[in-house]
Amino acid sequence: MSTSSPAPQLSDINVEMIEDDDSSIAIMATFYYFYMLLCIVIGLTGNSMVWVLIRSNRILRKLPSNVYLLTLSAMSSLFLISLFTFWLEEEGLLRYRSAILCKLLTFVAHFCDFSSVWLIVLVGFERLILLYRASRAMNKAKAQRHCGVLLIASFLFNSWILFVANVNEMGDCDILPEYEFLYAVMNTVETVFCMGLPSGIILISNLFVVLRLQSHLKRIPSSPTVSFNTADLLTNSALPPTTLKPASVARSSIGRLSSRFSLSADASNVRKRHHKNLRYADLQLTRSLLVVTWVFIALNLPNYIYRIFTHVIEIDNQSVGMRQISLFVHILLYTHHALLFYLYIFYSPQMKKRLLPTALKLLECYCLKQPAELSDHT
Repeated sequence: MSTSSPAPQLSDINVEMIEDDDSSIAIMATFYYFYMLLCIVIGLTGNSMVWVLIRSNRILRKLPSNVYLLTLSAMSSLFLISLFTFWLEEEGLLRYRSAILCKLLTFVAHFCDFSSVWLIVLVGFERLILLYRASRAMNKAKAQRHCGVLLIASFLFNSWILFVANVNEMGDCDILPEYEFLYAVMNTVETVFCMGLPSGIILISNLFVVLRLQSHLKRIPSSPTVSFNTADLLTNSALPPTTLKPASVARSSIGRLSSRFSLSADASNVRKRHHKNLRYADLQLTRSLLVVTWVFIALNLPNYIYRIFTHVIEIDNQSVGMRQISLFVHILLYTHHALLFYLYIFYSPQMKKRLLPTALKLLECYCLKQPAELSDHT
């Protein structure tokens, strides 16, 4: 599938040449196709787990960052499904006899690739705004609008693939010869807008998030401070009862009135401090999302550096070393799709806490009910 950027291109990895060329590459290619299928299964399972965990909890559903992550899991699942068709093709179990299927699957791979990167950018921005401008923090409606605009932009940006991809004489999904130059230009543009620019944005925003996160964590005490100063109460209770005079009643009324104003002022100050100091749960979520964004960059960046060397600088990609590098960077790419949401689940205390109750609830709903109960509910 030479048109699909997430999958290795036929010009990069020629399976027939591998068999007769170098035994180390042949072994690596065998491992590569096995590992690809493993990542597809693990990735689809992890994406489903995140979807169930978030959608089954009312609080988690309302978090703006989870709106972005749900969309990201959907994009990752579509990518893995298109990758599965590539695996079937390479194993000889599927041939692209339909031009429509060829165009659609190639478009989906590019569309999901573009959307996933910029969804990570949105996650980073949402955390950045929360830490620096809490009064302008995102909400669920804004996050849904952002996702809608991004998906439309991704569709328009990658729509050119629908015109240049087709089935060639060999039955493979490939670029039409008359569009080779357009493909080379768009591949360079895609490398810039799909990884270069968003990677820079993510790195800078993450650095600012780390700096602000440290300052917020320093404001949180290691243990709550509780006052046990009851000396005044004991002294007052030990005094004998006295008859209140009118002047004393007046003074006590004024005291209660002033204390009421003092309490309201204190309450407003507390609200301001709470508004300024974020909840510890928000800081924990920010920390777990930082792990997700850093891992995303670390596992995606090598693939795009390889593309820059092969398509922009035009280094020969048929040498033994470059073919080994091509296999390696694509293994990293598939690892990201397999493990990213597992990292989010197990690094986020809120998600990890919901894992067992959600599993038990699903088990109770679908496995432990009698057929009569299921028929009543349906």
